[in-house]
Amino acid sequence: MSLVIRSVGAFAILQGVLLAAPAVLSSPDKGPSAAKAVHAVATPQSCLAQEPSGADPADVAACHHVALELAGQRDFDRAIAIESTLFERQPANAEVATALAQMQETGRKDVVQALKMYHEALYASPGYPAALLGLGIHWKARGESRIAERYFARGAKENPQQPIFQVRLAEVLIDAGRAEEATPILQAVAERFPGTGEADDARRLMSRTSLARP
Repeated sequence: MSLVIRSVGAFAILQGVLLAAPAVLSSPDKGPSAAKAVHAVATPQSCLAQEPSGADPADVAACHHVALELAGQRDFDRAIAIESTLFERQPANAEVATALAQMQETGRKDVVQALKMYHEALYASPGYPAALLGLGIHWKARGESRIAERYFARGAKENPQQPIFQVRLAEVLIDAGRAEEATPILQAVAERFPGTGEADDARRLMSRTSLARP
């Protein structure tokens, strides 16, 4: 039986990862503060009304956050419309591509387009953490644990300070009957990241599979 890590939806997980890295969308000239200032007046209507070309990076950042908020409210049609326009403006923006992928998969159930956008993100930024996480979650949900394992393992190797990859990797190992391989991974997360949700998840997984230390 599959072990589920908390009752958090896939989009909520990725939304948290994306919002944790605002620098990707900040203007190099005006900085993150300028993006926040524009975000204060950005609305779905204003974002949908803008033309794809010649956008200020701060405008892109503001509208990206508007799209994430709409998706969090499950208003996927407007979220996808805004994020698609942003992708036209900045096709090499891994953050926008990843968010659009998750919106397509969660909102429209468009798996083909979602996978395309995840790979657009990895093409723009090889090893982009949120894209690796999204692909791992995608394949695990479809029962392709071996494929999911590869994405989570790569994420864990390239992002050792993001324990979500290690916990997700351990989860697929347990599901595949390889609990002995998951043991040291979960123990390391619990020890290295005390007080975090991932540490709680690691202890919960160890408890459920009788992997906890004596």
